[in-house]
Amino acid sequence: MLSLFIQGYSGYGQSYNFINYGISDGLAHEKVLDFCEDKFGNLWIATLGGGLSKFNGLTFQNLTIRDGLASNYVRDVMVDSKGNIWAATAVGISRYDGKRVRNFDIIDNNERENSVNVIYEDQAGDIWFSAPTGGIGRIDSNTEQIETFKIPNSTANDKVIAITEDKDGMLWFISAVKGLFAYDGKGFVNYVNNSDFKGYLLSVCADDNGVLWLGSNKGLLRFDPAHPEIINDFFPPLKGVFIKSAIVKDTSNFWSVSAYGIMQYDHGKVRTFGSQQGFTNLVVNNIYSDREGIIWAGTDGDGIYKLSNEIFVHYGREHGLHNYFITSILQGYDGKYWISSYGGGVDVFDGSGFQNLNTTDGLSNAYIWASTLDKQGNVWLGTKGSGLIRFDGETYSYLDVDDGLVYNSIRCLFSDSQNNLWIGTANGLSRYDGKSFHNYNVDNGLYDNTIWSISEPMEGKIMIVTRKGFSYFMEGKMSKDFNDENVFDKRVNVALEDAYGNYWIGYSGHGLLRISKDRKDYNLLTTDNGLTSDLIYNLIFDDEGNLIVGMERGVDKLFLTGENQIRRIKNYGKTEGFKNIQTTHNAVYKDEEGNIWFGAPDGVFKFQPHKEFPNQVEPVTYISGVKLFYQEVNWDKYADSTSNWHNLPIDLQLPYNENNLVIEYFGSSLNNQPEVTYKFRLLGLEKEWSPLTAKSEAVYTNLSPGEYTFEVLAANSDGVWNEHPATFKFEIVPPFWQEPWFFILLLVLIIAGIKLFNDYRVRANLNKILTVERIRAEELVKVRKRMARDFHDNMGNQLASITVFANLISLKLKDKSEEIDELLKNIEKHTKSLFNGTKDFIWSIDPESDNLSEVFTYIKDFGEDLFNNTTISFFSKADDLSVRNLPLPSGWSRQIVLIFKEAMTNALKHSNGDEVHLDLNLVKNEFVITFKDNGIGLDHERLGKGHGFKNMRSRASQINCTVEVESKIQNYGTIIRFRGSIQSGPKEREIKIY
Repeated sequence: MLSLFIQGYSGYGQSYNFINYGISDGLAHEKVLDFCEDKFGNLWIATLGGGLSKFNGLTFQNLTIRDGLASNYVRDVMVDSKGNIWAATAVGISRYDGKRVRNFDIIDNNERENSVNVIYEDQAGDIWFSAPTGGIGRIDSNTEQIETFKIPNSTANDKVIAITEDKDGMLWFISAVKGLFAYDGKGFVNYVNNSDFKGYLLSVCADDNGVLWLGSNKGLLRFDPAHPEIINDFFPPLKGVFIKSAIVKDTSNFWSVSAYGIMQYDHGKVRTFGSQQGFTNLVVNNIYSDREGIIWAGTDGDGIYKLSNEIFVHYGREHGLHNYFITSILQGYDGKYWISSYGGGVDVFDGSGFQNLNTTDGLSNAYIWASTLDKQGNVWLGTKGSGLIRFDGETYSYLDVDDGLVYNSIRCLFSDSQNNLWIGTANGLSRYDGKSFHNYNVDNGLYDNTIWSISEPMEGKIMIVTRKGFSYFMEGKMSKDFNDENVFDKRVNVALEDAYGNYWIGYSGHGLLRISKDRKDYNLLTTDNGLTSDLIYNLIFDDEGNLIVGMERGVDKLFLTGENQIRRIKNYGKTEGFKNIQTTHNAVYKDEEGNIWFGAPDGVFKFQPHKEFPNQVEPVTYISGVKLFYQEVNWDKYADSTSNWHNLPIDLQLPYNENNLVIEYFGSSLNNQPEVTYKFRLLGLEKEWSPLTAKSEAVYTNLSPGEYTFEVLAANSDGVWNEHPATFKFEIVPPFWQEPWFFILLLVLIIAGIKLFNDYRVRANLNKILTVERIRAEELVKVRKRMARDFHDNMGNQLASITVFANLISLKLKDKSEEIDELLKNIEKHTKSLFNGTKDFIWSIDPESDNLSEVFTYIKDFGEDLFNNTTISFFSKADDLSVRNLPLPSGWSRQIVLIFKEAMTNALKHSNGDEVHLDLNLVKNEFVITFKDNGIGLDHERLGKGHGFKNMRSRASQINCTVEVESKIQNYGTIIRFRGSIQSGPKEREIKIY
């Protein structure tokens, strides 16, 4: 009775797209208890003995006790809101943050009682788990302190085996003894006891409406917290079925685990997936639905199974098919499928089972190459060596060369719209009009007698594909149409003409050729352009106008645009359910529902395009690694960077000589990971995206210093791209000689160098000029000394001679007149005056007079001589000239002496005083010579109007000095101050250096 019940839930005998992964694929252990999916799209798998396995769609990575996991016996796994992975193990709880594992011991020193069955995160972020000795425990999200709660009236054996939270934040628990109870933050309330329905509960989940779905050994129960009094509300389709667990979000379509495999409830229908449907292990521990809607099942010893779609359905011997190596498929008017094979006759499939027809049933030959259906519903079979077989639904009839057939080994059959039967052989072509055969060969319209395929691209136009070209039959005539030695120089397996007049030609090992209707454009597609294989066996258009290509390894769909240009190629292989098994030549058929059937060496596949739903979920794309010079790097050593979950640096700064980077990235799409494609760019180096690639790394060498941002986008197998790219920022720090501060410093040094060089040149030139000037000055001194000496000697001698001669004349002229005597006295007088004046000039020429002390002494001596034997007393005072002996520029001494001679002479003549004072004072480099009398003084109006004062000021200005005159009438006397500075002396030569 039970077996009949379960059979009623089973689907037809057919295999769906279940893909199995085990230890040989990298899974840590083949006993699997639970799944979860992390934020990067990786699937985490809890195994009973192998620890945790992480699957990214391509490879497995395992986390075990060697990596710090508390135990390899993991009963439950989950990912929390922070991205951490939590594992409930046989000896406590482990948490993995991407770098390291932290373990939480629930009960110390007691491994058996440290076992945890289930773990769960609530909306507040607290972690709940089943306590080893019964009850539940909680890890506070803030303090990470552990608190345990005892279930009232429970025993140590009353283990919590399931936890969930409803939309209102109520926590629900299933215990082995008590059944369903809730925790409201204060206490526990038992709602469904196992005794209430005389069974036991196994699992709990909450749907989007807050209804709880309880798996039990009596079926699937619904429990609405709003109506707690209803406790025996079994879901009718699954009542009485042992339900371990269920995933219920949409109540019209959900999955569950039963004692007989996995079951799907789909809008009133229940399907059980067991061994006949490709699920070879019926002991399922848990199922999981990932973000892309893929169903994963963990088994008790057979690893994990993946069901991602139902695009392909496989029929083989395990489903009742009697033969392999399928050569032809057709569907009769009664809906039954005729599946021919090479050596096994025909299997007739009515949708639920197969009936084999062979030679014992009336077939003349069990080696069937081709089949077709005519307008009357007759099934025609082409054999190898026995000609044609016709079945009218009741009896068989036979036609061969004796009846006019061109050849008994038939390669292809086709029934056209006019109800003609076309038979292609290796020795020509036959047309059967129901009464007689009409044969064609190279002599009457064919390029070659070897016929590959026959089709009708438009009504009344028959296309015959031969080994060397295409021929057409129209309006009763056969004619040659197309032959190009560049097209037919390699073996053609199949060809057809589309509705636009384009040719599509499939080669045996050279890909697929498209020839435009005007025969000008030739486009060859190969594996380099995206085809799965270059060996083409079948071509057919689906109901959407896409070209379906059957190959020696898999099936491809070519999405076409207007005029049948190729827009995109999609590959179907193991992931999509085709399992990389080749199709057989000409064994392709499209049924009334649009399904495309392919013959294969391992049975028959039904391709269901209407069940292919594009994956609209974009890949989870992230940067998975960064290498330097192709070497792994521990980024923790970079003090300025903080590594993330994948040990990647954030805002990385690299020195200029570490500029060869390999950036690894990944776009996770568990639905079909091998078909994920990428494009990337490095901002700062390039603006355009790279060509599409399947590689998951980008290599950049010898990067120049600067800031860079790497961006990568991924597309899933249906061409859905990321909305935003994954990014990685880094900077190549320039060497110090390229830093701005270095350029500034260099500029400063260059400027300083230029200045120093210029100063050096100036100093050198100045030193050269000063040397010349010094030499010139020394020569001038010598010249002045020689002039003073020579002038003194010559002038003195001559004047003395004049005086002597004047005296001699006076002596000899005894009787001279007073007039002559007066003249002689004037001569003597003027001679002495000239001599005295010449003394001043000679003294000033002598370089020894260029000294302040000499000048002052000379003036003082002049004053003493001038005022001697007069009523005026002369006083002089000076600073310590021996200490403050200052040289004067050339020419100063003469002007200073003349100024003060004039002043003293004026005082003698006009002051009417009885005292004069001459003082010299020095202040730093400035000297002041003051001459004052105590005479009658001058009024303000007359002050400075005399020629004497004008001469004084004129002489002072010539040597860049000043003369100040102070005088007041009424016996206040007159003061004359001469101020001079050595620094302000006249420039003997102005020098400009460029």
